[in-house]
Amino acid sequence: MLFLIIACHKKNHSSKFKKAVIEALKNTDSETFKNDSKEKIVDTIYNYLSKYENDSVTRNLYFKVASKYYNIGQYEKFLTAVKKVYNLGLKQDDTTHIAKALYFFGDYYEQKSQLDSAFSYYSQSERLYKIKNDTLNSGRTQLYKAGILFDAGIFSESEIEAVSALRLLSKTTNTRLIYESYVLLAISLNEVNDCSNSLRYFNLALKQLNQLEKENYPKEKIIKSRISCCNNMGRIYEKLNNHKKAIQLYNTALQIKDLKQNYPKSYAMLLDNLGHSQMKTGNYTNVYQLLSESLRVSDSLDIKPIMISNKINIGQYFLFKKDTVKALNYIKQGFELSQKIKSNELTIQSLKLLMENDFKNKTFYTNQYLKIDDSLQKVERITKNQFARIAFETDQVEEKNEILSKRNSYIIIGFGIVILFSFVFFIIYRLKSKNKELFYIKEQQEANEKIYQLMLQQQSETELARNEERNRIAMELHDGIVNSVFTTRFNLIQLDSIQTDKKELLVKELEKTENEIRRVSHNLTQNLLFEDKSFPEIVTNLVESQKNQFNTKFDVSVDKYIDWFSVSSINKIHIYRIIQEALQNINKYSNAERCYIMLLKTGDKITIRIWDNGNGFNIEKVKYGIGLKNIEERTTALEGKLKIISDIGNGTTIEVFF
Repeated sequence: MLFLIIACHKKNHSSKFKKAVIEALKNTDSETFKNDSKEKIVDTIYNYLSKYENDSVTRNLYFKVASKYYNIGQYEKFLTAVKKVYNLGLKQDDTTHIAKALYFFGDYYEQKSQLDSAFSYYSQSERLYKIKNDTLNSGRTQLYKAGILFDAGIFSESEIEAVSALRLLSKTTNTRLIYESYVLLAISLNEVNDCSNSLRYFNLALKQLNQLEKENYPKEKIIKSRISCCNNMGRIYEKLNNHKKAIQLYNTALQIKDLKQNYPKSYAMLLDNLGHSQMKTGNYTNVYQLLSESLRVSDSLDIKPIMISNKINIGQYFLFKKDTVKALNYIKQGFELSQKIKSNELTIQSLKLLMENDFKNKTFYTNQYLKIDDSLQKVERITKNQFARIAFETDQVEEKNEILSKRNSYIIIGFGIVILFSFVFFIIYRLKSKNKELFYIKEQQEANEKIYQLMLQQQSETELARNEERNRIAMELHDGIVNSVFTTRFNLIQLDSIQTDKKELLVKELEKTENEIRRVSHNLTQNLLFEDKSFPEIVTNLVESQKNQFNTKFDVSVDKYIDWFSVSSINKIHIYRIIQEALQNINKYSNAERCYIMLLKTGDKITIRIWDNGNGFNIEKVKYGIGLKNIEERTTALEGKLKIISDIGNGTTIEVFF
């Protein structure tokens, strides 16, 4: 009792603490808290968690704390918290939490731009999630791996990984991850110049955004995603030289309400791309204003990639205006800034323009271009090899684990075989005993069926004899006595008598006798159609004798208009066995409250209908057992049709028409 009281107290205390921690972490989302205050609250929670036992609740709270550290930019503390929960998961052999910690490690190294380490941890996490058959998280980690491959410039492998991720995520209901898969697949295809398929996947991504709106996903994030899709699709149309379509997409995005105030970075980017597309169509109206406005906004926000693109595009504008000095000045500024932020793509773009237009320094810029191009090719080869090595090492670890698993499996299998052989003789003995018992039961059933068939046959012959005798008596009454009485009555009428009243009285008496005999004769010739209770009584007795553990209430109804004399003995046996098999199934499986058995006459056919309001079953999926097969075979013997209506939770109806 003392142990139980302490355990309950500890459990309640833990539950209260968990609620308090979750509430405290939610409060840190408020904008009234500065990051320093948030950090102190999260530090306090982290320190308190060490006092609690290593259970799943505590580990989940560590994950929440780690996520909060990540959100406020405390990445080293995030790493410390993840290491803590990873070690706790190892102690408890909790594969789910170990896998989650591994992909948190991947998040840390991806944020630090250590892509090889991030890829390695995501791969390890994915392997564990696959073992757990966790489709959602397997797809998630594959998507993260695809993103890292894209960032590393390995676009074809990124495409393959994104397709694998999408194949898994499409089986889940996580619309946001499916959207991200479509987008990553689209931008990867764009990089390998498969523009048509890239646009197709962007359109699928936009459909996912429509679905996210229905799911009440945060509106701000949906708007950002739409802007991104429109911008990326515009860039693809630029590549296809369909600048009109690109301009249409940029203008569509620019029409978003309060775009400049709420999303200034996107505003600057769209203006820059719009100005560039207009130049490509030969329409230079307002191009300089668009590019200048974009440069002003990006400069105020210190968004260097957009600033570089602005300067390069303004340089191109002045080249068109034949002002080479201004043009080269802007392009050189873009080139120098791109080198500072180490943007190879923008550096190459500016170098191409400088090689073509700065004739004095053409050799210098050409050498720079070749140097960077060679460097990029080397980096790409090294990166590909590096990621290939990581994948190989991950596979090796997996193979080693498989070998260990196989060894353990062999031990378990060997032990299982020993146990199996220890039971095999007992099972064989039991099976033999059971087979003998079933054989005797089958013999007894066959004997009972033969006896019952003989009884029905005898009963049928007896009824036939009784019917023939009644017809004979009726004929005798009608042809003999009735005619005789009629003759007597007629003769009495023809006689002359003084006693007229007495004569009339005798005639009336004879007439009454004649009518009575005629009535008896007529009744006898009806073959006692409605007086045959034998087979209905047998069926009624069978139904009324049913009892089961569900306390099912059984009712039976036999149509009085069925002519049982016209039904052969063998068919009566089939009817009886069909009802018996159905009742047996109801008693075993139905869990029904009510059951009705009806024998109906419909035209020149008989219908057997057995209904219950029990569990029911799926007709398409369930395999017919011996009972249902017997019913089917007996229906065939009756030259009838079998109809079974059933659904899980809605009872069962069996109908036989013959």
